Amino acid sequence: MTEEQAKQLLQKYLDGKITSTESEKVERWYALLNREHSEISADRKREIGNHIFGELQMAMRSERVRRFAYFRNTWFKIAACLLLSLSIGFAVSKLNHTVNNKIHFITLTTEANQKRKLKFSDGSEIILGSSAKISYPAKFTATSRTVELREGEAFFDIAHDEKRPFNVKTASGLNIQVLGTSFQVKSYQNSHKIEVAVATGKVAVMNNKRLLGTLIKDQQLEFDKHTGYAAIHHSNSERHVQFSFQGTTLKEVIEKLEYVYSIKIRLTDTRLAGLKCTATFSSSQKPEEILDILCSLHHIKFIQNQDHKTFKINP
Repeated sequence: MTEEQAKQLLQKYLDGKITSTESEKVERWYALLNREHSEISADRKREIGNHIFGELQMAMRSERVRRFAYFRNTWFKIAACLLLSLSIGFAVSKLNHTVNNKIHFITLTTEANQKRKLKFSDGSEIILGSSAKISYPAKFTATSRTVELREGEAFFDIAHDEKRPFNVKTASGLNIQVLGTSFQVKSYQNSHKIEVAVATGKVAVMNNKRLLGTLIKDQQLEFDKHTGYAAIHHSNSERHVQFSFQGTTLKEVIEKLEYVYSIKIRLTDTRLAGLKCTATFSSSQKPEEILDILCSLHHIKFIQNQDHKTFKINP
């Protein structure tokens, strides 16, 4: 069969115009052709295998390059985010610093034979003596309460706040820090001595971050500005403060007394903690006097140790 005849025969087969005899010829020829193509030599198989292996290697290299580019771009993005975060943090820090520097301070000066009382939103009070000068912020920040006694004498009755210590700075660099207590400071520029006397609670006195002493009720520190020497001794403070309880639990009353007088009070029966108390006391009273009144109200009793610093309350 010539090539032309084969083409014509195939066309008739495709058009469905072929006889059964001619159809058998075409199908036998196709079967023979398909068998010849399926019989691949070993060399040909090897050649095909090498080609496929080469294609796989190229694909793997392309994938490694693609992954490297992906990770490289990812790290660039991470580094850019970190740089942006640091920049934002620096900007916010700088802004906060600028804002803090712009805190508005008020300066109050008293005349001779004049006294002034300052009361702050947190409940703290300052009684300024005559010929005194003090600077304080118009509003305390969320983390600190700081005032500066530039001249004269002042009595501080500070509301307790553990998260915001109260700081009193003096013109000579002395710093008094408390959480909540009452004390008196005398700081005159023409005097070489500064005095800090505690009426209630605890007060830490520092000079250039060096702790000079921690004072408790009825203690006084005298600091010599010339020599840097500090001495602590007993002081019968003339200043007294009142503290009131309105339906306050005995547990809370005890916590207040412990802080005011720097003592330790223990309830031997925890059921007593919820007892309610309504009364007003003065720091001029001794702690045993106050405990005696409280226990009488609830028909309970207390025992004090010989050091007068430790007490037990019993049913």
